[in-house]
Amino acid sequence: MFLLDPNSGVPLYVQLQQQVRQRILSGQLQHGSLLPSVRDLSAELHINPLTAAKVYQLLERDGFVETRRGIGTYVSPRPPVLKMDARRQQIGPAVDQLVAEAIHLGLGPNDVQALLSERFRKLNRQAEPS
Repeated sequence: MFLLDPNSGVPLYVQLQQQVRQRILSGQLQHGSLLPSVRDLSAELHINPLTAAKVYQLLERDGFVETRRGIGTYVSPRPPVLKMDARRQQIGPAVDQLVAEAIHLGLGPNDVQALLSERFRKLNRQAEPS
């Protein structure tokens, strides 16, 4: 469900928090959906349960999820809508990492744009209901 890169330089909890937020904002995680338990999420991603719990706490603080004691953590019925500036700030660390890696590999802006366009098409096809 989620992919974490321990070598990215971005803390695992930040990566996971960003991915959950992005999926909620994009509609990939529907309002009212049950999220994996802290235990299941930590086992699936091979992370400390405290890390998974921290992510859920931060998401709850920001209004993206709500925890129902003894039942689970759900996507909020009305998650906050981020303005464009906030969305750009949200994706900024991932873009910085991509650009740094592209420079390291000797790829130029056109190469990166072509790769991004290709990935957008691929992921949009996968996200479409069958």
